[in-house]
Amino acid sequence: MFGYVAANREKLNEDQEKYYKACYCGLCRTLGKEHGAKSRITLNYDMTFLVLILSSVYNIKVVEKGQERCVAHPLDKHDYWYNDITKYASDMNILLTYFNFLDDWEDDRSLLALGEAKVYHKEFEKVEKKYPEKTKLIKGKLKELSLIEKRGETNPDIPAESFGEILGEVFAYKKDEHESKLRDFGKALGKFIYIMDAVMDFKEDLKKERYNPLITVPSNMFKDILNILMADCTEVYESLNVVKDKELIENILYSGVWMKYELKKAKEKEKNHERSL
Repeated sequence: MFGYVAANREKLNEDQEKYYKACYCGLCRTLGKEHGAKSRITLNYDMTFLVLILSSVYNIKVVEKGQERCVAHPLDKHDYWYNDITKYASDMNILLTYFNFLDDWEDDRSLLALGEAKVYHKEFEKVEKKYPEKTKLIKGKLKELSLIEKRGETNPDIPAESFGEILGEVFAYKKDEHESKLRDFGKALGKFIYIMDAVMDFKEDLKKERYNPLITVPSNMFKDILNILMADCTEVYESLNVVKDKELIENILYSGVWMKYELKKAKEKEKNHERSL
């Protein structure tokens, strides 16, 4: 994902903030244990959201919690917690990270990306062996998305749909009664994230003559499109009957996902104001 699915920390109370950070630290800790210390640098708060919502839907309790120091925080002990979903999220993080490096290599011939892909190849193979069907589907959809972008597709729904199906597969934890709704939720969230990223990168992409799916869409329609996509996402979310950590999850879904967008808009407004003086 792109780092958009994070909490609005200003609206969390002290207990929620502590719990949220402990979830993140538990995921970081699990990544290190399952896939080596190097994998920790690939983590962001997107996968923390995956842990929270899957744990809520399946009502999975905390398996272990504690306090520890780590390389990132060597001076003070910090809380962590994890469960079986945390392990799944760490595997999906490796899968997406590996494919992202390969995509950067294929698109830009980045030797750095190729080197990173080689570093994570062994861990990728472990995850592929564990989730062969997921790996195959995600790999196929990423290839499809790459071809769509390379041909310069101007209908934003088409690449967003492909990315949405990738995230849908990630959220479909296992084949059971929750699979369909979780897949639909992940797909809807993925479409929102893809278009949000296109909105955020729009000016820079134009400047550098890079592909952007919104190239033919009037910029004054961007916010409306995002609102529609998020409305689709929250509609599916409401059908999941989330109870555990509901307030924290909804902080992320209704507020946190907009944080980067609102910050960017505020900076642009301030910049335009300064120019007018």
